[in-house]
Amino acid sequence: MSTQKGNVLIIGAGATGRGHVAQLAVESGYRVTFLDKDQSLCARLRASGSYSVRLVSGHTRTVTIDDFRIVHTSESKDVYSAFRDSSLVFTAVCPGNLRDAATAMRAPIIQWLKAAGPHDFKNVLCCENMNHSSTTFRDFILEDFPGELREKLERQVGFADTMVARVVARPSDPLLLLGEEYSEWTADRNAIRGPDLPAIRTLELVEDQTRFLQRKLYIHNTGHATFGYLGFLRGYAYIHEAAQDPRIMEICEKAIEESGWAIEKEYGFTAEVIRAYRAALTEKCVSPELPDEILRVVREPIRKLGRDERFFGPVGLMLAHGRLPEFLLYGVCGALIARIPGDEQSSRIGELIRQRGVSCLDELTGMTVPPAVRERIESLLPRVREEFAARA
Repeated sequence: MSTQKGNVLIIGAGATGRGHVAQLAVESGYRVTFLDKDQSLCARLRASGSYSVRLVSGHTRTVTIDDFRIVHTSESKDVYSAFRDSSLVFTAVCPGNLRDAATAMRAPIIQWLKAAGPHDFKNVLCCENMNHSSTTFRDFILEDFPGELREKLERQVGFADTMVARVVARPSDPLLLLGEEYSEWTADRNAIRGPDLPAIRTLELVEDQTRFLQRKLYIHNTGHATFGYLGFLRGYAYIHEAAQDPRIMEICEKAIEESGWAIEKEYGFTAEVIRAYRAALTEKCVSPELPDEILRVVREPIRKLGRDERFFGPVGLMLAHGRLPEFLLYGVCGALIARIPGDEQSSRIGELIRQRGVSCLDELTGMTVPPAVRERIESLLPRVREEFAARA
């Protein structure tokens, strides 16, 4: 293990926080503190003092993490000291919990800023599966923030938008995590504050974060979501089952060909790079060695139908470059049809579709859906219902 580099605080001790961020931080020489709101998880981790991560690849290995501290969100003094003593702060809480995480960290940030000297810096990297997660986190922090400290916050706390790509399965035993060795991880170099740069294995600081973020979101996340929604409709439980279905794979490959074409045109990646990036997704998704639950993938469909998200984001780029989407819209239809158990957003979609049909798309997406796209979705919906839902 590397020489100790200092402390990092990870908000969220779930699968991503421990199985991705912490594993790489510890192997890079950092000491980790977890902050979590789950009392039982905190108690279990404290009692055990360690957990394991099995990393699947051609050379599968198991990593034991045993040098960490765990803090519950109610322990305000420990929350502050953990933040104060960490130059790097990560979130791994899922997008829907980002506002709560910001609320929990607002007071520690304010307290630290009041005491910080001009050469004290911190950097926050939000490792959520969404666009501009760190910027969003900062905006949540600023919702109820002292005006006199805003300039100091901007100057001394960096909020670097981050792109992460690694599957870590939801564990049945919180002390035994299963993930892939593959890790793609970039952060916006221009948002980092202070002279000390993060030095964590696989984390790459880039000058143009947007192109890497959108390549990942519009190819890997788009394909993953397409597998998820169509697989859900057909009754599969895991992504690899959906990916092994020839028809679903055919649609997914054509969908990410469309989104990959748009990314290539917009950001100047070569066709070869985009082709390899698409293949990396489809090749790993068929493997049953890392079971990825479809219910995890398909939750919060309204967020995933947003204008800059995994479906309508690439749709917009395709239209901007003169091509009308076709196979990307299968995933859209799947998200509109699927009724995800216990998911409020899915229930809301069902209600809107019943009341207004596809005319509700503008409300759901936060954009004016072009008539040609709306017409294609309207004609495709019954076909998707017949081809997939009838077999569920």
